[in-house]
Amino acid sequence: MENYRVLQRLGKGAQGTVNLVESKIDNKKYVMKKVECTDESEANKAFKEAMALAELRHPYVCGYQEFFVTWDKEESAMFVCIVMDYYKLGDLDKALKQKRLNKSAVDEIMVKKWLGQMIEALVFVHKKGIIHRDLKPSNIFMADNLNIAIGDFGVATIMDDARTKTRTTVGSMNWMAPEVLERPYDERSDVWSAGCIALEMITCGVLDSKSMSQCLYVLKNDQVMLEDLISKTTGTYSNDLLALIRCMLRRKFQQRPTAVELLDMPYVKECLTLSDSALVERKKKQATQPKTGTVPKEQGVTPVLAYIRSECESENALKDAMAYLAELTKEEDTVVDDAGKKLVAQTMRENIACVEIQVAGCNILNNLIVSELDTATETDVLFSSDVVSVIPLAMKCHSGSSQLQQAAAAALMAFSANESAAAVIGQVGGIGSILDAMRTFKDKEELQATCCNAIWSLCVNEDNSKMVTDERGLRDVCETMGRFSQNPDVVEAAAAAILSLSLEDDNLEFIGELECVRLLLEAISTHPKDRKVVKNSCMALASLVEPDEESAFKVLDCERKDGTRIQGIPKIVEAYGYQSNNAEVVENVCTLFMELVEYDDVMEEMRVYKQMFDMLKDIQKKYKDNEDVIASCESALTKLDGGKASNRPVSARNRPKSARR
Repeated sequence: MENYRVLQRLGKGAQGTVNLVESKIDNKKYVMKKVECTDESEANKAFKEAMALAELRHPYVCGYQEFFVTWDKEESAMFVCIVMDYYKLGDLDKALKQKRLNKSAVDEIMVKKWLGQMIEALVFVHKKGIIHRDLKPSNIFMADNLNIAIGDFGVATIMDDARTKTRTTVGSMNWMAPEVLERPYDERSDVWSAGCIALEMITCGVLDSKSMSQCLYVLKNDQVMLEDLISKTTGTYSNDLLALIRCMLRRKFQQRPTAVELLDMPYVKECLTLSDSALVERKKKQATQPKTGTVPKEQGVTPVLAYIRSECESENALKDAMAYLAELTKEEDTVVDDAGKKLVAQTMRENIACVEIQVAGCNILNNLIVSELDTATETDVLFSSDVVSVIPLAMKCHSGSSQLQQAAAAALMAFSANESAAAVIGQVGGIGSILDAMRTFKDKEELQATCCNAIWSLCVNEDNSKMVTDERGLRDVCETMGRFSQNPDVVEAAAAAILSLSLEDDNLEFIGELECVRLLLEAISTHPKDRKVVKNSCMALASLVEPDEESAFKVLDCERKDGTRIQGIPKIVEAYGYQSNNAEVVENVCTLFMELVEYDDVMEEMRVYKQMFDMLKDIQKKYKDNEDVIASCESALTKLDGGKASNRPVSARNRPKSARR
């Protein structure tokens, strides 16, 4: 301490004090952080760990000048002192407060610049084996040229976990990743914090500090908050930036990209380019490597795979070869061996930054699944983690490409038909990638339908269903259904997804809020001639009615958004008129009525509909030899006629998930 003069106290927190000091040696101003230690042993340990920070020499990392241990007589305590560069412009928190004061947004060009510099700094420190853990606007400092520098590693980084956990302030925890206090965690926790900072930058024009603090706290447990915040910025920022923030704020850190993985995202490359980052040059050589030959066509798969191996250094050659292989594998008799499947996945992984290769790769894998699903075994390399995991990775890296998201979502939907592959998809972040695609490209009808179908199929796996529920995916499905109510392909896929998600108990509290019953009744009313729409909607309604009497009443009489009302029974009877010869549809209609009559008050109101009795009696005659149909039909009729059903069929909720497909 004898080498420094204390000029003023800048702050005092749970882990120590921060002072502006002047060096008696070079007369320069520095910031000194004093971190209290319980004893000399802890101080020496912290000092040794702090010395690692001396190696952090990078343009976007705050420079560390000196570390020493001192005894403070006045406070009777041991301190580790960390001397850092002083930034007279202050920190990012100060800059954001000024923006909030003026109620003005941060221009996207500045968001890109600062976000790129943050990511570059994180790549650097993570390669040094250092995790910040406490990244927030107040420890991102502003240089004179408006570049940023990450600092304050000397708190969460050098103190042991137990001490950090007990002394971290509530305010600081707002930017801290959910897993840091829960454990385990890794360098992806810093990516979460950087995502929170980016989110704060894009919302500072519409939210004050207190509101933002509350939102960041809620965000750790409720992904709906993220979409609500993003919706406030509509039209101000690009979809690519918003998609990147979604990717960085995946709650499960295992499904969050590392800082190094972020480098492959085209938008992040743009961010890095603004600061002339050397990281942008990483794969430029491969991208410009000339081709040494042409793709061998009309000779089958083997020569094409050999060409891919020989041209692995040329991105242009691989684009052509993968595109041709995608066309070739559309043919039913095309066979690709295990080595070839691995090569396709390897080529995608090694060229992850090239969107054309990713689209072609997803199409190849999709084609192979379609052609081999009936013959492939559970141990087939096609369904291995090495192959499946490359698709969510491609979705993360090209979150701004609707073409890639469509191809990848279609491939994941195809993969989900295999039980082991469906489990892998959930484990490697595929659920989050599908929901991110839905949220980014809300106007793409085909993509929305594909994603809903993928959710329906993936949710046969209970872990996947829980993930979609935790991510509030039911809301996305319902929004899609309402937005594209005139498109039968989207509606039938969304109805199937609602069916799968309705079997997750945690979704039941949102059924009324999301108006699921109304959406399904309107689907039947709008598309009575569409077999899949009527079938899926009736089964979904049955699943909603079975645990919830309120949903049952809504089937009878439900208010539309425009204030008019829709009565479900006449609409279902009308749809039956078009679908009376389709046993699957009729079975689901009867299942719905069987569930409705379980509620005495609902049943009383149903008895006024003569056309309903006529329909059920017609079904009773027409399907007397179909056990699946007749059981639920007669159960409903018996109740409606005043008797009791002796053997009630298995309800939609208790029916095995495999049977629901």
